[in-house]
Amino acid sequence: AAAAVIGLAAPNREAAAHLGLPTVPGGLRDLPVDVDRRVQSRAERAAEEAAEEAARARETAGETAATAGDAAAGNVATLADHASGIVDGVTRSFIATAAPDGSLVEADIVVALVDDLQRDAMLRAGAVIVSERAMGALGKTLVTMRRPDGVALDVAVRQLRSSFPDTPIDYNHLYRFDHAGSADATDAAGAPRMPGADAAEARDGQRPLRVGVIDSAVLATHPALAEVRVIDRDFVVSEHPRPLTHGTAVASLIAAGANADVDVYSASVFFQVPGHMPGASTEGLVAALDWLVAEDVDVVNMSLSGPSNELLKAAVDATAERGKIIVAAVGNNGPAGEPLYPGAYESVIAVTAVDRDQRVFRNANRGAHVDYAALGVNVKVADSTTGTFTIASGTSMAAPRVAVIIATILRETAADREALTSWLIASAKDLGRRGFDPVYGHGLITQPPLVVSDN
Repeated sequence: AAAAVIGLAAPNREAAAHLGLPTVPGGLRDLPVDVDRRVQSRAERAAEEAAEEAARARETAGETAATAGDAAAGNVATLADHASGIVDGVTRSFIATAAPDGSLVEADIVVALVDDLQRDAMLRAGAVIVSERAMGALGKTLVTMRRPDGVALDVAVRQLRSSFPDTPIDYNHLYRFDHAGSADATDAAGAPRMPGADAAEARDGQRPLRVGVIDSAVLATHPALAEVRVIDRDFVVSEHPRPLTHGTAVASLIAAGANADVDVYSASVFFQVPGHMPGASTEGLVAALDWLVAEDVDVVNMSLSGPSNELLKAAVDATAERGKIIVAAVGNNGPAGEPLYPGAYESVIAVTAVDRDQRVFRNANRGAHVDYAALGVNVKVADSTTGTFTIASGTSMAAPRVAVIIATILRETAADREALTSWLIASAKDLGRRGFDPVYGHGLITQPPLVVSDN
């Protein structure tokens, strides 16, 4: 029952027909009750039976038998929790396909961010829900639906959007890393400090920086992270393997920039996509943002990029409304590349990469959404495959530097976003065309402002 797909057909035949969905002659009354509710009710009955057996054991065999009975009741409760968790986020094989615009998406899957009323309306309209996850911090529920049989994926998306125009509904898009590595490995003597890192030195009585990293999983045992606390959580619903390389590299840059004065909240979202390079789904990104908002991190780093997505935009905007700053790489599709997301969203701080001569990375995206530049070409990063270090380039490697600087400012002040922006612009070194430009944005960021105050 825990692994079953939840499929509810509607009594409203007109709505079902509009969506191209099947109807059930008797309506909802003929359908089984919600799966996780059944799991829970069975678990409760089993727990009660185990508790009764424990009580009998106390009477007949003393405390030793009673302890065994209590353990049995606890095991039943644990199994019930696990079963409910499976219903809440069932793992599945990810099959990639091309959307009409050429972007990669999950075949046969539609995702939505809904409130309770919208979810119930979708069920009445015949939606087939594969999994759902409560987004407590963002105040929504992330619902994953399977397209109806006989209805093309793009048609299913259009029909759902037409029926629920106020609901973020979209494909489950894939997002990619934004870096290119090299084979120039070095020893594990330690990652270099970021320019201006002294400004991020820990002060007596101050808490560590709290930086969220939405990326691949992180190898927390790497020497570069020896003095850093890594709090990790996995948001991949695919059954495929999780890579470690990219997230470990990003985390090592954060650790170096903060002089290890940082707690890294690692949200693992990348997995090996069959037939393709590793990717992260919209579903995983949205769930990761919700977790990091709940954990009250100072800043979120997203060194990844991909197409625009209604759910991702809604989650990014909701994160910003809750006072959280998101820093993202602008992407590596080249000077003529289309804007990539989440970096191109207005509420996100988008970072491009430059080399040590302050020349822009040749593959970096450009455009009016570029906010700042940071060192990201031929930088030393942790290598999870060797336990040593390697050299990497890309906008992925630049974004973490800006994330650390922002986290430092926010920890030491009560700055709102407007004040933060003013400080960053004032401290940026103008590059390229005078003033703001689509290559370097407001300029190069290397360290927090020399004077940061609450006034």
